[in-house]
Amino acid sequence: MLHQPRRWLPGLLPLALLAGGVLWSKQEAIEADLARRATDAIGAVSTVDGKPWAQVTMRGRDAIITGTAPELDAAPRAEDLSEAQFGIRRADAANDFLAPANPFGWSARREGQIIVLSGQVAPDGARARLVEAARKAFPGAEVSDLMTLARDIPAAATRAAEMGIAQLGKVTPGSASIAGNAFRFTGTAADAAAKSDIERALATLPQGVTTGGINVTVPTPAAAEPPPAPAAILPPVADWSVIKAEDGAIRLEGSVPSEEARQRILAAARAATTGPVTDAMTVVPTLPAALEAKALAAIEQLKGLANGAARIAGTVYSFTGVAANHEAFETLAAAVRGRNDGYTMGDLIVAPPVISPFTWSARRGPDGVTLMGFAPSAEARDRVMALARRLAGGMTVSDETRLASGFPSGVDFGLLTETALTQLLRLTEGSVQLTGNRLTLAGRASDAALAVQIREAVAGLGPPVVGITDIALPVADIPPPPPPPPLAVDLTPPPPPTPPVEVEAAIPSPPEAPPLAADLTPPPPPPPVPAPSLATAAAPVAPPPPAPPAPRPDCSVIIQTALEGDRILFDYWRAEQKAEHGAVLDRLAAAIKRCAPDERIEIAGHADIHNWTGGNQKLSEDRAAIMREELLRRGVSADSLVVVGYAAMRPVAPNDSEAGRALNRRVEFHVRPRN
Repeated sequence: MLHQPRRWLPGLLPLALLAGGVLWSKQEAIEADLARRATDAIGAVSTVDGKPWAQVTMRGRDAIITGTAPELDAAPRAEDLSEAQFGIRRADAANDFLAPANPFGWSARREGQIIVLSGQVAPDGARARLVEAARKAFPGAEVSDLMTLARDIPAAATRAAEMGIAQLGKVTPGSASIAGNAFRFTGTAADAAAKSDIERALATLPQGVTTGGINVTVPTPAAAEPPPAPAAILPPVADWSVIKAEDGAIRLEGSVPSEEARQRILAAARAATTGPVTDAMTVVPTLPAALEAKALAAIEQLKGLANGAARIAGTVYSFTGVAANHEAFETLAAAVRGRNDGYTMGDLIVAPPVISPFTWSARRGPDGVTLMGFAPSAEARDRVMALARRLAGGMTVSDETRLASGFPSGVDFGLLTETALTQLLRLTEGSVQLTGNRLTLAGRASDAALAVQIREAVAGLGPPVVGITDIALPVADIPPPPPPPPLAVDLTPPPPPTPPVEVEAAIPSPPEAPPLAADLTPPPPPPPVPAPSLATAAAPVAPPPPAPPAPRPDCSVIIQTALEGDRILFDYWRAEQKAEHGAVLDRLAAAIKRCAPDERIEIAGHADIHNWTGGNQKLSEDRAAIMREELLRRGVSADSLVVVGYAAMRPVAPNDSEAGRALNRRVEFHVRPRN
């Protein structure tokens, strides 16, 4: 039978169809099993508040990981864990990250039988531990949890917060707060012994947390007096607060003088945000009517904060938070302090707005040094300015920096800017820019040895800083376009001769003719003159040789100088121009127009290693094409530009971190000879 294929070969087709149908029907179940095993593997080592953060979906044998990762290194770790599962060929993380806690802030406040927890907590289960600590310290009390998750919070901060909550159970009222690494505690203890216990318990804080102030008071014992005469009952002391979270949610607490005032305050809060508004206010008719006006003013001022709180305690008004933008930061504190409405000022802390990514830059030019971007504090800005003046010698130093929050944790701003300015001022001209944890230094060095030293100094910063240098060697002053060479001789042909007079340049003039007679008889002809020699006809003297052409500008140096260390980077899986690209493209277009006609500019698009749609090649080409269109709009000749996409084949940084992948999502410009 084996030698008679006509009998068994027709049966192979239905058998193949049957096998394919079985595999197709099982594919969904196989993919679901692979996704479940990958999700479980990630959840076993990385969670957010004790719950898995990653969701894995399968496309054939390729895994796509989505979700909000708790740390920057959680995404590559999730990819490795997924690829370790049998049956998964490749894993790509397309996830977001928790916002960094910069600046970090947390507080716990006791108001009677209500405990309010607010601020930022780590995603390692710290929220549950702090809520449980509050319930243990205040049995039967209401715990209001307004905390939000954030990354880059040290474990010592959570331990200090637990210590503060435990001691709040011994005061009434009171508060514990952490701002950055400074711990602060205030409250009124029942007696001197309780005060001593609290101060002793908080004397030793976890390593890395400093004391911002421990202020515990005790009631002053009244002197023995005869029984006082009956007096009227004093009105209750005002106690009202409003809290705004990062997502815009507003919570109103405390007492107000009337139901009408409560409704007006509630309406103002709803008009001030697009988030939810929680009303926990109560009506106490004997409160002063001025409380309503102050509460409405507080809600209006809270519009200028990204998150924060305002509180009225008696006649003391406190206002704290993070400004929503620089305009609010520059005006809000003065506006709050300047109100004259019968209330005294308590805490007034307005932190600068959060900038992401955090940027700082300096530029050295012929006129001096200019500092731009942001500084994390006024002290840091003043230190950088003093350093720049010392290093610049007699050059002018201009400071255009503003204050901002959001500087990467784990990076020393002082050391980073000191290294950047020291190396920048060793160049003849150039610029340095810090974006997040990426430092880029570009310019011209006087010689190769100095350039090597500068590169080594920047590279020596080490992780988590990514140092990039782009230094022109040797020094090259870009010459202006050469003027047209002067003409050696006048090549304009002479006008045609006018008869009867004949003019020859090399023949000497004949003797003067006698005056014509009255009858106009022509004079006798002059004696013959010998023909001029060839040497005589060649007069005037031969012109000097033409001057050698001026050296042609180095197109690579022109483009490098125009970029000034800036890079054209793109967001994840995007090929869209950013506003920050505009100034770079303006300089680049002007530089390309100065290049020689026989040179062309290669616009090279690149992508990171993520390729979950299989379209990295097209993505890199699209990024380069976008830059070409922008240069054409700026007057660059289309014949000078060529678009190339390299996908992920030419990384400039490791793809094992988000910072490295961000550097690889780029467009570069190279000078190529025209074919």
